[in-house]
Amino acid sequence: MSHIAPTELEEVVINHKIQTLNNEYVLALDQDNLDLWLSFFSESCTYRIISRENHELNLPIAVWHSDSKAMLRDRVLALRDSTLYRPRYLRHLISGVKINQIKDGVIFSEANVLIAETVIDFKTQILLCGRYLDEIVLEDGRYKYRNRVCVYDSTLLPTSLVYPV
Repeated sequence: MSHIAPTELEEVVINHKIQTLNNEYVLALDQDNLDLWLSFFSESCTYRIISRENHELNLPIAVWHSDSKAMLRDRVLALRDSTLYRPRYLRHLISGVKINQIKDGVIFSEANVLIAETVIDFKTQILLCGRYLDEIVLEDGRYKYRNRVCVYDSTLLPTSLVYPV
């Protein structure tokens, strides 16, 4: 599949698999299953959450930047063992999943995302609105994120960003 364009049927199958990957990813986050969330990343991965302005200007400043799965594991351990924060629930809505390119075994895709956050004893609010920019690879028989960048539209987030998105 590296240099040969996929057939229409192959495109449908790949699109379905990417949709499923996105759905399972957000379900893990919405159910607070961060160990499962980690499994969606390849061993050599990058994960970033960055404002649209910084992304468009190619500025490196991101509210979250991890350039390995080990860094993601450390963040999960910190969330579980040492970070104090109010309990909260997230709900992710994903739309407009689009495969932009398939090259050398890498699927380049994007999707819109809207995340609502409910902190106990507070009204539900929109935490983030933006899009995912992904590079997806097949590893150990499963599609995984090699690079996932969440570009949020605002220059500000309404609360501290505790959980991955």
